[in-house]
Amino acid sequence: MDFLITYGSHTGQSESIAAQLKEKCMLLGMNPRVHVLEENEKTFFIENEPLAVIIVSSTGDGDPPENAARFLRRISRRTLADDFLKNVTYALLGLGDSNYSTYQGVPRKFDEQLTKLGAKKLIPTGEADDEIGLELVVEPWIEQLLKKLCELDHIPISRLEGLTISTPLVKKEKEKKSVAEKPKLPTVMSTEDDRADSSTDRILKLAPYTYPGEISLIRGNEALSSDEALRVPIAPLTYLVTSVTHEKFEPKSVNWQNGESMPGLQGKPMDATVVGTTLLTDFDVHKPKRELVIDLNAHWDQLSYSPGDAFYFLQPNPEAEVNFILERMGLLMMADQKCHVTVAGDAKKPNAAVPGYIPPISSLRYIFTHCLDIRRAPGRPVLRVFADATSDEGEKRRLLELCSSQGMAEFTAHIRQAAVSIVDVLAAFPGVRPAPERLIEQLPRLIPRPYSVSNCYERARGRIRFVYSEMKFGVADGRRYERLGLATEWLNALRVGDQIQVMMKEPARFRFPVPPATVEAGLKMPLLMIGPGTGVSTFISFLDLLLHEKIKIGSLPAVPRKLFFGCRNFEKDFIYKDLLESYVREGILDELIACESQPAKPVPGRHCYVQEALRQRADEVWDFIQLEESRIFICGDAKAMSKDTWECFAKIVAEKKGCSDAEAKAFLLELKKANRYIEDVWA
Repeated sequence: MDFLITYGSHTGQSESIAAQLKEKCMLLGMNPRVHVLEENEKTFFIENEPLAVIIVSSTGDGDPPENAARFLRRISRRTLADDFLKNVTYALLGLGDSNYSTYQGVPRKFDEQLTKLGAKKLIPTGEADDEIGLELVVEPWIEQLLKKLCELDHIPISRLEGLTISTPLVKKEKEKKSVAEKPKLPTVMSTEDDRADSSTDRILKLAPYTYPGEISLIRGNEALSSDEALRVPIAPLTYLVTSVTHEKFEPKSVNWQNGESMPGLQGKPMDATVVGTTLLTDFDVHKPKRELVIDLNAHWDQLSYSPGDAFYFLQPNPEAEVNFILERMGLLMMADQKCHVTVAGDAKKPNAAVPGYIPPISSLRYIFTHCLDIRRAPGRPVLRVFADATSDEGEKRRLLELCSSQGMAEFTAHIRQAAVSIVDVLAAFPGVRPAPERLIEQLPRLIPRPYSVSNCYERARGRIRFVYSEMKFGVADGRRYERLGLATEWLNALRVGDQIQVMMKEPARFRFPVPPATVEAGLKMPLLMIGPGTGVSTFISFLDLLLHEKIKIGSLPAVPRKLFFGCRNFEKDFIYKDLLESYVREGILDELIACESQPAKPVPGRHCYVQEALRQRADEVWDFIQLEESRIFICGDAKAMSKDTWECFAKIVAEKKGCSDAEAKAFLLELKKANRYIEDVWA
């Protein structure tokens, strides 16, 4: 059976699921085609597809991924007939993160428009939540879809059993080395660490760690450990071959990630020089905040950006973690030699190809440093590969448990939610020695991290300022070494004079002035800005532009411009306090409302959280919303803040309009559609 699988993806999750689904369908004898959504009206025409499987995610600001936006605009045209898609049957899987107020906004819009144009659902739409684990919805949804596809293609349902294998419980006494059965677990460092000090290469040092005595990464619950018939997916088909030569590889001889395009990135990598690094808070606060200033040198004259825009930083994986993986594979000594990656001559995978972001000739160090994401919690296909890469029966059994249908809850708890990395898993299972091509096949692409500018182009003079928070993850829950976030760890190590590369992020709705308004129109826009923590740094670029315009024309139109800021302690982490207060004195801001959640001493009348301040000023907020061209901007950490602020506005609207909660949220959604309630939040 021929049918379409199409996806829209920013980070690659949807694309990966589409590829896995295609492979399963091919094994069942079906012949699906996989295309990105932006290929509609180029490679395929959705109205001519009798059956389409659509996998799409939402971005943080509620917009579709760049490679799905044109498709959504197409099916949203008012000129389309109500029966435009009457011949289409579809199955839709939505990926999202419930930390965001826009959770599943794009998939639900797809659903609404497809149904409105006459398309019929094959199965109920799946809504997967990355906050709790996408697999909890994705796997059952795929299973339901495959059953329906088999029915349509007259394939016996029993064929689905060929997608899994039944793994009997190890019985032999000599094989009872199951990690789950070990009464004690070693707290010594792995052999990788024993060799670290005698090597010129830096290799990660693991912290002494004892796994919990009950259920953990290396030990399943009793029911799972004693299950005699695990339902385990068959191993992903291998299709690549790596070969290493005696020649040294020169990293500068290739383009970053082979020059492969990526949704959301604009242009090519630009060389930049670090010209400033500053700690903005006390060092002992919960999340220290730092400022980084870069000079784009010769690229500046060809560049332009607006307040609210962001740049992607092309951060590498940490050398010590890369070396750990390379040594585990037994390839550290040849990591810098030229490595050729090609499709195996006997590859059984249909349409097998080397991933576009892997240079055909580079080195293993380059691939694992710049191309593959080794920090993201590994998916079940990776664990399935690991199970085949160990000779230890106990390790194999536990890895298969984590891959199995019965082990889904433990996979979610001990892999996804514990946020363990590839290194953590290898440390927990020392017998696993995967082949490099298997990791190249299964690990996701390394995605650069975006940071918003915090000064305006007109006043930057070639030097752009960014602010970021440190995220620290301790030794716990199976994590074997303390770490910061991937990008922040690299950013913290930068020093003045260091050379780095950045790329422009495709402009989003979160900009000032709000597109398509001109700067002149933006000066007349009433602004209500909410920026706790590092979120305030983006608004400094807004205010910087307003200051520039004031200096240029002498004065600004008298419209409300209010900024709500929140931090834990004014003495320790009120970043840019003096600068923000100067904007008030200059008349750029008419009010700065600062909230302090953990003051050294409670201050009467001072709000703890931004939401409290908004509720206290409900009348003022409602009056602001009524102003023509008023804009509400929200920037910061999505966890709780985005949803709590959304709920806060909904309560204010419901109270002032005298309507229900649902009606208030519908009102806010209309503000969003009109670009009057705009978010830039991250999880």
